[in-house]
Amino acid sequence: MTTSRPAHDPTGPDPRPPSPDAARRARPAEGDTVTRRTSYCRLCPASCGVEVETDGTRVLRVLGDRQHPISRGFTCPKGRRAADLLHGPDRLTSSRRRTAAGEHEPVDADTAMAEVATRLTGIVEEHGPDAVGLFIGTQHNFATLTPFMARAWFRGLGSRKLFSTMTLDQSAKWLVKSRMGVYAGGPQSLDEADVWLLAGTNPLVSVNGGDGDGALVTNPSANLKAARDRGMRLIVVDPRRTETAARADLHLRPRPGHDALLFAGLLQVILGEGLHDRDFCDRHVEGLDDLRAAVAEATPDRVARVCDVPVEELVRAARMFAAAERGMVSTGTGVCMGPHSNIAEHLAACLNVVCGRYLREGEPVPGRGVLMGEGPARAEVVPADREWERGFRSRVGGHGLLRGELPAALLPDEILRPGPDRIRALVVSGGNPLLALPDQGTARRALESLDLLVSIDTRMSQTARLADYVIAPTMLYERADHTGLMETFFPRPFAQYTPAVVAPPRGVVEDWRVFFRLAAETGGPLRFAGRDLDTSRPPSSEELLDLVASRGRVPLDEVRTHPHGLLAGHPGTTVGPAREERAGHRLTLLPADVAAELAAALAPVAATVPVGARSAGAEGGAGEGGAAGGEDAEEFPLRLVVRRMREVVNSLGSAVVGLPPQSYNPAHLHPQDMAHLGITHGAAVTIRSPHGTLEAVAHEDPSMRPGVLSMTHGWGGLETGGDPRTTGSNVNRLTSLHHGAQAVNHMPTLTAVPVSVTLAPPSPADREEPSP
Repeated sequence: MTTSRPAHDPTGPDPRPPSPDAARRARPAEGDTVTRRTSYCRLCPASCGVEVETDGTRVLRVLGDRQHPISRGFTCPKGRRAADLLHGPDRLTSSRRRTAAGEHEPVDADTAMAEVATRLTGIVEEHGPDAVGLFIGTQHNFATLTPFMARAWFRGLGSRKLFSTMTLDQSAKWLVKSRMGVYAGGPQSLDEADVWLLAGTNPLVSVNGGDGDGALVTNPSANLKAARDRGMRLIVVDPRRTETAARADLHLRPRPGHDALLFAGLLQVILGEGLHDRDFCDRHVEGLDDLRAAVAEATPDRVARVCDVPVEELVRAARMFAAAERGMVSTGTGVCMGPHSNIAEHLAACLNVVCGRYLREGEPVPGRGVLMGEGPARAEVVPADREWERGFRSRVGGHGLLRGELPAALLPDEILRPGPDRIRALVVSGGNPLLALPDQGTARRALESLDLLVSIDTRMSQTARLADYVIAPTMLYERADHTGLMETFFPRPFAQYTPAVVAPPRGVVEDWRVFFRLAAETGGPLRFAGRDLDTSRPPSSEELLDLVASRGRVPLDEVRTHPHGLLAGHPGTTVGPAREERAGHRLTLLPADVAAELAAALAPVAATVPVGARSAGAEGGAGEGGAAGGEDAEEFPLRLVVRRMREVVNSLGSAVVGLPPQSYNPAHLHPQDMAHLGITHGAAVTIRSPHGTLEAVAHEDPSMRPGVLSMTHGWGGLETGGDPRTTGSNVNRLTSLHHGAQAVNHMPTLTAVPVSVTLAPPSPADREEPSP
């Protein structure tokens, strides 16, 4: 058996050599003039400060900005390889239009937008505005003007068929606030925490954590080290020994699929031993006694047996968290994409509530709103709004809107199911739903059946290949921008403006202009950032950036004078007292629908699970009771869980040669499981679930919990079969649009999916050693 490949530090320098094209750009030709421009990255919420070397027309190299007051020189591999994203051979430098023969031909962007507007107008006139859908992907959100303009156009159109990737990974966070309410004083921050619990998230790789306080988003390794050095204790809940878990004081490695049960067990200890914050609960909470009674049966021994964690570690985690003065529970996709995700996220929030991990009256508030502004912090509760219970209902499943959106898992049925208002046209902005949606086969049939599919994308993605029109937009460093939309992700009050660093290719347009043009062509109203725009006069990007920031506490013109960004200082405000009309409002811990979900999630504690139950012949497998959802543990003995790659953002970056460690999506397994299954490192394997089959390449990974298989979402192509090293492996061929779907947000189960793994039929490629 070949040995597993050692993992390199995800926060340190990238040890792999750059691609030949990147190396060529890093060495400008003799006589070239190289200019270094200050900007910031726009590939994820971290918005790290960068220094961009350019020859005037192309980006040559991207370096960390050591003068940036937040990121302090930190960049990730994908940020440093932005030149390949901008100038790679697959970058679209003009729009495309599908011909009658099914090929894509270049088309002028103005022509493309005019033709799209004409076709949309015809569809709306014949079928109504709800026949048009909008799908928002991750990259849509990193150009400040695009989310404002896209939603303005869509509101003016009158459609309610809005979808985004948020409802495919973490919409449970939205739902918790809508069912529990929100404490308006704000949460505690990691900078001052004594303890922090991270569940289902690996911020040292994903650059995402800290429950919105930003501390683990920018330069996460340094910030976590600083917190640990001053004495903060870290608890990590994850079935894998992740890069973050390796730094934890306590690492719980539960069976996948039982996060809700584990959180209930922590609450049972805290409430049973009276470790909760009585003062905060008395002032701001209702339903505490009901919650205590509901989790009473989730005793440490029962929970430990089902979750397969040591009972003493479960109790220690509860006491460690409750005994601290300050610190929060933060969850990620590992919790929000799993079984019982809504109640799991609700119970995680309950841990923060019962321990009173919020700012009190008189405490200073962070004041992270600089360009966008923010409301005053008060020691009061904004009551649950339950917006989905009123107004519009979807024709598929009768779902209401959550934050103005429908569940993305309904999109294929909204297209395929006959009806007067079925979706006939779909505009996709900055996303790739063909890779993001569960059940890729059904998703493809839906997209292929549309009368009109428009993709705004920098590349011919899997979705773009099916589109009637592909409109090529600008990319980062080719447009002016500011950090207004990312302020809540920063650990301190901070803002930055950047001009364009290089000119965009002549055939591309800024994303926001697409939606402005559609509104202008269709004659609908366009209310942008609280103002009605005159669609007969296209504004400039600078005008719109000023408009977005017009209500901030620091003028954008002042931010423009600080090229490395501006630390805006503490606004000098504190948490104010509750207003009289809000004084009686409480956070609702256990409304009736939440109580029913909790009862369903706690059902496994009644089952008898033999201590040491195992699967796949390896220690720590799913075992009896481990099959969340009741699937046959003998037929599907392993659990497939989500995993992040530091080199990519969902599907963005996977095609950049030399950026990911390999050109395929590995299936990571513990060495014991591989030995039991007769699989060696680099072998092609067949993965089966109750919903589909997938070919992949096995990788030996000692960080895995035995009985668990880990892969990354957002990979693969349209092809099926063949060598997975070249066709890729899309995890959503193993998932379902509806299996395990949660109430309200229709979030299906996309992690802790029961699977089996067998050796694929031999092929010549199987005898080749995979790239390290």
